[in-house]
Amino acid sequence: MIRTLIASVFTLSLATSASADSTITLEQLPETVRKTVLAEVKTGQITDIERDDRKDGSTVYEVEFIFENIEYELDVAPSGKPLKKVVD
Repeated sequence: MIRTLIASVFTLSLATSASADSTITLEQLPETVRKTVLAEVKTGQITDIERDDRKDGSTVYEVEFIFENIEYELDVAPSGKPLKKVVD
């Protein structure tokens, strides 16, 4: 009974952590993505990082940051390729 309860809680926590949008830290980014983010952000301030697991099975890392008083949104593929950078 206790094993079943523990297994259920563990499964639920895994399902919750794999939701469509998950807030993560810079350190949790794959190395390829982190390098791209740091190159794009330069001396700016990162305000938010999310991992977006899309319905088509792809993953995109969405980074919001401020550079020279301008807010940006940067989307990066797991390969490290920048997909989009727009003023937010």
